[in-house]
Amino acid sequence: MAKRDGAICLGTVDGAVWISHLKEVGRFKLPATYVLKERLKGVKEHRLPLFFDKSYKTFYETSVEFRDNVAYLCFNFHNGAMSTAQCIRLKYAVEYLKERCEVLVLVGGIDFFSNGIHLNILEDSQKQGEDGWANINAMNDLIRSIIFADEIVTVASFARNAGAGGVFLGLACDYMVAKEGVTLNPHYKTLGLTGSEYHTYTLPKRVGQEMSQKLLDECLPISASYAKKIGMVDEVFEASNYYEELHSFAKNAFDDDFVWKKQEFLEEHGEEIELCKEREIEVMYPEFWEKDSAFHELRREFVWKVCPTKTPERFKQYN
Repeated sequence: MAKRDGAICLGTVDGAVWISHLKEVGRFKLPATYVLKERLKGVKEHRLPLFFDKSYKTFYETSVEFRDNVAYLCFNFHNGAMSTAQCIRLKYAVEYLKERCEVLVLVGGIDFFSNGIHLNILEDSQKQGEDGWANINAMNDLIRSIIFADEIVTVASFARNAGAGGVFLGLACDYMVAKEGVTLNPHYKTLGLTGSEYHTYTLPKRVGQEMSQKLLDECLPISASYAKKIGMVDEVFEASNYYEELHSFAKNAFDDDFVWKKQEFLEEHGEEIELCKEREIEVMYPEFWEKDSAFHELRREFVWKVCPTKTPERFKQYN
């Protein structure tokens, strides 16, 4: 009956149902429209605005709720993976909301906050280098819009686990808060990537250069409490009252003096911040484009769920 953001709507006897993902026999899961392709010719794309009537049930990935001076931006992307198109839509949402709130909270999704670029779509692509390059640059454009949101305060809410670029998406914000029990994986190396998302600016800014390199090299998961201990996360709230604690933190986060200092800092250091990103993508370019890049093999193993034959070296200390 319709399609929206990769999902399809099927008519039923008593209504309709949205199906976001499909998997062909012997393949891996993809957005439904990627699987059906030309079979959807003539089916209309029914888009939703960022603000819409939620009194009726329908499929949507991004939405916003306002409370006091705070805008809560939800982005419920399947498994936390963010395609080029999803990054672009989220960037537009951030740009729009920057003009309509004092504090913007990135909420993430129901199952994950975010896990970075969309590996399944890249594995399915006939132009893996080109599409991978587009994906990381779209992610960077989104993160730039957050870092340079100089008239508001931004908060990342890690109520769910996050990994790779998803962690660094949160680090782009002025503040990071997390729910107790959340696990973060702030690294890329296990997929053969050095990573971007302005991490060479945002991570050392919080934890220092030595700890930053340690996290990237060791490739170990860290708890929310440990993240707070090293300065990556500002606050960790108990699960039982997390959202009220989050709102109390967010609504009191706006401060004129903080915003003025932020504007001055970005004006003075904006070129340095951009240079960090340019250096990152210069290193990442061959990781996407060269056919013998480790990324292609490691991504394939991840997507096809190839079981490891031995314990990774980084985990042996726990044996």
